[in-house]
Amino acid sequence: MYVCTVAQMKKAEETAVKRGATFEGLMENAGTACGELLCSCMDVKNKNILILCGRGGNGGDGFVIAGYLSRRGAAVTVSLLCGTPTGTAAGKLGQLDGSDVRIIKGEETDFLQDYDVIVDAVYGTGFHTTLPENVRNIFRQLDKKKAFKLAVDIPSGINSDRGEVSEGTMHFDLTAALGGIKAGELLSPAKKYCGEIRVLDIGIGEECFAAQGFVPQLMTEERAAVLPSRGEKSHKGKFGKLLIVGGSGNMSGAAALNVKGALRSGAGLVCLASTKRVIDRVGSGVYECTFLELPENDEGAIKGDAFRAVGQALCTASAAAVGSGLSVCEDTRELVNKIICLCGEKNIPLILDADGLNCIADCIDIIGNANCRAVLTPHAGELARLTGRTVAEVLGDRLSAAAELSRRTGAVVAAKGVPTYIISPDGKAAASYTGNGGLSRGGSGDVLTGIISGICASLKGERLFEAVCAGVYIFGMAADMCADRLSMTGMLPSDVVSELPFAFRIIEKHLSEAD
Repeated sequence: MYVCTVAQMKKAEETAVKRGATFEGLMENAGTACGELLCSCMDVKNKNILILCGRGGNGGDGFVIAGYLSRRGAAVTVSLLCGTPTGTAAGKLGQLDGSDVRIIKGEETDFLQDYDVIVDAVYGTGFHTTLPENVRNIFRQLDKKKAFKLAVDIPSGINSDRGEVSEGTMHFDLTAALGGIKAGELLSPAKKYCGEIRVLDIGIGEECFAAQGFVPQLMTEERAAVLPSRGEKSHKGKFGKLLIVGGSGNMSGAAALNVKGALRSGAGLVCLASTKRVIDRVGSGVYECTFLELPENDEGAIKGDAFRAVGQALCTASAAAVGSGLSVCEDTRELVNKIICLCGEKNIPLILDADGLNCIADCIDIIGNANCRAVLTPHAGELARLTGRTVAEVLGDRLSAAAELSRRTGAVVAAKGVPTYIISPDGKAAASYTGNGGLSRGGSGDVLTGIISGICASLKGERLFEAVCAGVYIFGMAADMCADRLSMTGMLPSDVVSELPFAFRIIEKHLSEAD
């Protein structure tokens, strides 16, 4: 299912019309689908149902719902909350003439009684300001009632793109997302008002979204189906070898978290290439990893002339991860540049994070020039530096910034945030809403890089986009489980690593039941 902005949804509708659909037909489909959804939730016969309708397309959907439910024996009242409808919506209202549906004009308030069901079809995705005072007052009164509440497409009062909520917005049991989920519905504080979200097919085919490129699909547990199974005849060689290059004198913990995330995520063999000081610290608490000792410069970082040893190890690796705790200096810049070129030459997937990205921020084109199959995992600040945008610009539209970076480098980009967007240069896009505020501390990104690189190694570098999607989803899922157990304030990135086995177990059980 797709997660759309208002502009993307509008373009998908227009594409559907160009391919033979009509706006009137889409409205009829939407109202009918909502009516069917409500009937699947309850027997509507003899139920008292209030449908609040606006003047535009959302109101038109509401008029279709009214006719559908009335024909099935419901006692339906329609409130024209915003006055007389216009355009196609007016035609749908006219179709209720001669029916048993009760029509109430906006200035009348005698409909504020008890109902079994309340349907909101007032503003829809076009809303972006604040609710008018008269509407707020009515919504407040209705919000207190115990009726089952259904929102058509999105609750009135919510900004469809940003998830901002106007004062007076009602809380719903169910939101019928028409054609695709609206991005704001999955963001705080809006998601508290939407209740359960169901996506309804209204006749806008998948090709209408795919034709736009970079319209993200919502990630679910099915995304983790990419993980290779482990049977009785499995052995460590079957699940690949991961080389991690990272750590420095004052950032050994970043390398340790990277290693632990990878070990918990399926890689058959994990080797950390770093300085003696880092290896001694990491090795004191991690026993399943091997190590490649590299020379250290005066700043405590890996020397640039360490590349020969790193290059030899790379040639036997299924994937490589570079950047966690690496530090930025002339030596590490040289090292990262050479690793990128060799990975491109040998077709080795390379996951670049943190200082791996910082080391090439002023020469990002090296990734595409080297034909390196890279995965980039920037947070908003790093994404701004890599694309030449301001942080404010990136935060305003992380999806387009990530898409730009992916096109420019040919890399799969995981733009960290809420949601995390995963973009591939061929136009595929996904959005993960797992994870929580407990991840807003140092070390979280190192764990994510470890998880992604561990999965990439276990897949021997195949299906790179799918591997990144799985890693992002599982990382957030484990973090959510951590928050439930420890609280967002008390949880640490190392706790997320400890939660990974339980997250994988849930996913494996879910996938086996689906089969």
